[in-house]
Amino acid sequence: MAGCGSLGGYFGLSFRFGEGCIFVPGGRDSSVGKSAGFITLRSRVRFPLSPLMSRKADLERFLNEADRRVLLILAKEAREKKLLSPLYPLSHYDTMGLRRLLRRLGNSLWELPYVRTHLGSPREGYASLSGDAYPSPISLAELREKLFPGLYGMEAEKEFLIEHLYLPLRYPALAKKYGVPLSPMIIVEGPPGTGKSYLFRALAKSGQLNTRFIHTPALSSMWFGESERRLRHIFQKAIRYAPAVLVFEEFDSLFPSRENNLPWLNGMTNQLLLLIDELKHQQKPVAVVGLTNRRHALEGALLRSERLDHRLYISLPDVWERELILRQASQNFPVEPDIDWSAWAEKTEGFSRADLIGWLRRAARIAFLRDRLQGQPQKITATDLQRAFKE
Repeated sequence: MAGCGSLGGYFGLSFRFGEGCIFVPGGRDSSVGKSAGFITLRSRVRFPLSPLMSRKADLERFLNEADRRVLLILAKEAREKKLLSPLYPLSHYDTMGLRRLLRRLGNSLWELPYVRTHLGSPREGYASLSGDAYPSPISLAELREKLFPGLYGMEAEKEFLIEHLYLPLRYPALAKKYGVPLSPMIIVEGPPGTGKSYLFRALAKSGQLNTRFIHTPALSSMWFGESERRLRHIFQKAIRYAPAVLVFEEFDSLFPSRENNLPWLNGMTNQLLLLIDELKHQQKPVAVVGLTNRRHALEGALLRSERLDHRLYISLPDVWERELILRQASQNFPVEPDIDWSAWAEKTEGFSRADLIGWLRRAARIAFLRDRLQGQPQKITATDLQRAFKE
């Protein structure tokens, strides 16, 4: 191998060394250890690990730093692939117990989708060093199904998040090369019930990105400076487990305009501005998403260029999307097969996603009551839908 040499006798070992070489010990008295990407001899001479051995170290470090939520995701994926057969339900294991279970899998951990998403393939590090690796092309259709399982409709919104949120966080090196922000800030607005939270909960359910939802009670405190400390802790944890997405629900109630002169909230708004600027300066793969119904109530400094990257408006569903929502949602209810959903999609003009689901549930309640009165199974009929529509 070019660039490799040999060394022996002095350390009582026989091996070859150099760039890209594999370390082969050859003496009975040799003492070999590994630490921080290096091979350490008894004589305190340190040589770099091979890329493949370094990837194993990355996997071990990933397991050591993962919290219980991530370990549960890994254990569930391993159980689904029949790599793991725990004696007890996974919820009964503590953090250390989950780590011990997963370490038994060894190199089989690379087969788990969550590991491949965050660490790549086991040979990815070696290939990237040699300059031969390049990410394979993506399929938007496959990504929509993978990232938003069980979410029907909202196709434009899905593609928007894939383009502006998922891809920069999934491929940070490529994004940096093209000048795409690694820490996108996105304001998601729209009327109530259109599915703003539902969209990101589907993304969190896929397990492809660490997604955390932040609510007002998680930050508010009666003690001076405690809310700001909690906000800093949330960002620090997101950086630790990057790539990550922080989703702030009711964004306008957490960070209103400072012109309102609310001292207990102005401090949090100032802290958020500083944390976002720090994320963008350090190019950390952490996205900040704010969900709101009242963008006009937000602090103006949050909305300026170079701090706010994108705005996503989720409107009420059109007639085509209403029909899709009704057809898909009705599969979860005992509905008669002859319902004309196209006609109902025309009648429900102005309904949000939440309104449509609520309407189906009201019709299901009517059928349930009839079941109990007659003592036999019932189906939701067009008459039930009509009654529920008039309520």
